[in-house]
Amino acid sequence: MKIGFVGLGAVVQTAYLPALAALAEDAEIWGFDPARTLPGVTQTPSLEALLALPLDRLVIATPSLLHLPVLEQALASAIPLILVEKPVVASLAQHDRLQALLADPAVAGRVLALDHWMARIAVQQLLGGGLDAGWQPLTGETRVRPATILDVAEVEGFLLEPCGIDAEGHPFALNFATGEPDQRIFHHPDGVILDIGTHVLAMIRELLVALGGDNSLRLVAEGVCDRLGQPIAFGDLSTAEGRACLRGEAAGVPLTLWLDKYAGPGMEKKGVCLTLKDGRVLELLRSGNRAWLHHHENGLVQSWQLEGPLYRHCIAQTLLAPIPPAGWAGVTARRLQEVGLLLGLQQRLRGPH
Repeated sequence: MKIGFVGLGAVVQTAYLPALAALAEDAEIWGFDPARTLPGVTQTPSLEALLALPLDRLVIATPSLLHLPVLEQALASAIPLILVEKPVVASLAQHDRLQALLADPAVAGRVLALDHWMARIAVQQLLGGGLDAGWQPLTGETRVRPATILDVAEVEGFLLEPCGIDAEGHPFALNFATGEPDQRIFHHPDGVILDIGTHVLAMIRELLVALGGDNSLRLVAEGVCDRLGQPIAFGDLSTAEGRACLRGEAAGVPLTLWLDKYAGPGMEKKGVCLTLKDGRVLELLRSGNRAWLHHHENGLVQSWQLEGPLYRHCIAQTLLAPIPPAGWAGVTARRLQEVGLLLGLQQRLRGPH
């Protein structure tokens, strides 16, 4: 398989390339980035040169404001599947433009708006009849009654990230893959609403759709503040959100998202908690390269564990997998809907911009 990357930043270096080395060591990897090169990636002199290659897959991993311009160029090529890292677009104007492009079925069938949390599908697998073979039982009983969207009472999503504390007592972010201090200074629109809210929404929406839910979605933002705990002022178009709570409904199910990029040293919770109307609770949690699935019923807990980087599971299910018969159009439409809603929340928080 021939794979091309536009943008060779941290996510390609720390997530994609290690996953491809483990899953597809024979893959030919090409890339274009005017600012950097990476070992193992054959650099092309221009974007046009990359798009002229007979690639099987293209991954757009540029800064988010460049996703749409690069995608529009890529759609003029013969590449059969183009994956766009999250968020698929970075403004409402871009949202509307991409929505218009995707109205053409021939375009929609070639674009996958990717979020690696989409790979976190263990809850729907368990409730649908069976987990992937990689999940290892930690308890004796492994039988679980199935459930559908009609059985769901509520769902909560969590992305609470650990952080460091500097000499002045202020929090600083850590790299998601390495745990090392992240030296970047975050500005709007790269706060928690758009940057990590997309992860939790993607995971929960795919869960509810798999259980038979529709695509309806509404959210409001509460408790939004910066990394120092100060509220985001109306008219502030620079300061990134460090913490937020989003509440609403997805597929008619009450939904709460807890987002915090600066939860504290050693403080981490990343996953979903699904409560069923019969009192059962399912939790899917992750830390580092390990995930846990718990099924609670009448005081009894059944648990499973999965090893391996999340991007490895995501790439196996998307980048390296055959294109589904129906394509990825439905998934991409949901990712675009989510980004549009999150961008709208930012507009209401900060004012039109």
